[in-house]
Amino acid sequence: MADTTMTADDVLRIAAYKDRSPALEAMVIAYSYHRVAGDLAQHLGKDANNWYCYATWTSKAVGESLDLGPDSPFIMDFSRKMRVPHRFKRVFRAVLLTLLGPSYQLGLALANRAIFLETASLAVNLWNDSPDRYLRVSPESDLTPTPPEFLTELLAEADDRYLKDAAQLLVEARQATDPEARAELMFGASIALSAYEQARAQKALELVLYRPVRWLTRVSWRSLRSLVTRRPFPRFRLYAARHEDQPWLTRWLEKQWSSLYTRHLFAVKTPLSDVKVGRPLTAPAGVDMAKVWAPIQNEKVRKLAEAFITEDQEASTAGVTDWVSYPDRMRFIVSYFRVYQHVAALYDVPFAKDVADGLAEEMRRGLVPQAVSGMLARGGRRVYRYPAESDPDAYEMAHFDFEPFLEAIQLDPSAK
Repeated sequence: MADTTMTADDVLRIAAYKDRSPALEAMVIAYSYHRVAGDLAQHLGKDANNWYCYATWTSKAVGESLDLGPDSPFIMDFSRKMRVPHRFKRVFRAVLLTLLGPSYQLGLALANRAIFLETASLAVNLWNDSPDRYLRVSPESDLTPTPPEFLTELLAEADDRYLKDAAQLLVEARQATDPEARAELMFGASIALSAYEQARAQKALELVLYRPVRWLTRVSWRSLRSLVTRRPFPRFRLYAARHEDQPWLTRWLEKQWSSLYTRHLFAVKTPLSDVKVGRPLTAPAGVDMAKVWAPIQNEKVRKLAEAFITEDQEASTAGVTDWVSYPDRMRFIVSYFRVYQHVAALYDVPFAKDVADGLAEEMRRGLVPQAVSGMLARGGRRVYRYPAESDPDAYEMAHFDFEPFLEAIQLDPSAK
């Protein structure tokens, strides 16, 4: 498998497999993104990075953050940043696990898995002989079973036009003969893909970042009352409710915690270093900011970029104050793409050889859902209704099956 091109069947197999831990699943997805990035490079070259290069390192960071075991690098790094004394680290881990809860791992893993399915299925079908299409998780369709509550609450709506823009720009990039023009088109495709996937992940991100505050202010005391009265209460609704609908104290604490986390604790992983999002974005060694911030020539790419950044370099590269904010987050991400587009290290394998070999083997596990695979082969807009073993709510998030909610969306990247 390591020597072959990623296919739609590979993407389906990886996304449909349900028996991996959240951390391992994210690492498999990271390695799969790396493979997709290399496959696209066969058509687009490696003079500039494609979006899947960035997704590789982001998903690897997600995998590390989902490892909450006793030797978790995420928890050790978190305790170091919070300056927790060594003698209190076990207590700190116990408190952190209570505040994060299972919805942290499962919610983040669900969003990561859905975005991989949708974005990777687009990439592997870009240059097929049949019309291009991608798979989307569509719980809102009338033809699917009633979705579990967590699915509708954790996958936000996103504009499909961004995916169509990305497909068109990548096809144009393949046809471009000028390296600078090709790099601009790839930059535009990266903006479009992130605009889609960041919107898609918005609710899951809010759940992950706001969950500790909501546990403290809204769930903990209800849990005690429920224990005494033996009356259950809708925990997930409290965790997944909109920030605007929270009581004033909860809203204030959420803003304070999210801002603190953004400014002091969160960083974007790259093969060169971790980029701290709360600080102004700076150029890595060998990158000329004046050159990368030159005016964008392609009109479509320029319009995509102008939706999130301006030609004011200092304002565009300023640190983020709150990572939950979609506009502020996208501003930083688009600036990051612009500054790091020619950093070749992003194409590197993100794991040691023995780990990469193990992940390549892990990618082979599971079976391709035949009916879903047929959707891609036949084309058209179809919804696959999978004969589920039981109601998806019975599985909860830990055993969620995407298959009943998959929809094949046809793209025409050559259309103007």
